[in-house]
Amino acid sequence: MNNLMKAEWFRLRHTGNTLLLLVFLCISSVFSQFAGDEGIQINTAVFFAHSSIGITMAVIVVTGIVAGTFNNKLVNYEIMKGTPPMQTILSKTIMSLLLITTTYYLPTVILLAVFDGAHLTLSMAVLLYICIVKLVVIAESFCIIFKDAAGVVVFGILFAFQSLPLVILQNVFNIDVVPFTSYLTSTQLMIIGDLGMIDFDDFSMPLDTSFAEVKIFLSFIAVTVIMFAIAHRSLKNKWQSNIIST
Repeated sequence: MNNLMKAEWFRLRHTGNTLLLLVFLCISSVFSQFAGDEGIQINTAVFFAHSSIGITMAVIVVTGIVAGTFNNKLVNYEIMKGTPPMQTILSKTIMSLLLITTTYYLPTVILLAVFDGAHLTLSMAVLLYICIVKLVVIAESFCIIFKDAAGVVVFGILFAFQSLPLVILQNVFNIDVVPFTSYLTSTQLMIIGDLGMIDFDDFSMPLDTSFAEVKIFLSFIAVTVIMFAIAHRSLKNKWQSNIIST
């Protein structure tokens, strides 16, 4: 797996201005989530209110670039060499995590620590990272399943509308969905920021903050197991999906 990661890093460093573009886009994502009513406001309240936007942008950029080996067919050489599917999955996921940690997560945490250290806690930073890892796993797995870096499009759409089913269930079918809100990543980010309410346009849905840390960790484990299992089967059985590009 180390060789796969070294090869991936070599490709990124020697493919035009890929790394420069990645850093620029991720840093742009960092500052986009601090945009408030009065311009750039670097504090935890503004960050966690807008963090879904910045995280989504950063995850799409990083995982899409790493998964580019599917588009230029380089990953085919890994498969022909008999590389175990899980090694391919882990190498791409870990590389994405290293890149998003250095270009997005650390700059974000450092800015918050410097400008609003009184409100940023270690627990917040750790739970935030778990959410980021979960989203990287989902996005990279989609790219592997679809054999196309455009799998991040599916990730972006699903993430943007993940709360919609709950809104419909509660406001159309009058089903109490509050206990499920804390299992969604977008609402988990708001819970981490200690925000008590999330607004869905004209609707308003209270958040269930009980045992939030446990639910964040459990959802991370469940999502990782499910997505890795599907991605593994995709590579092992050589699924020829390419759904997005056809």
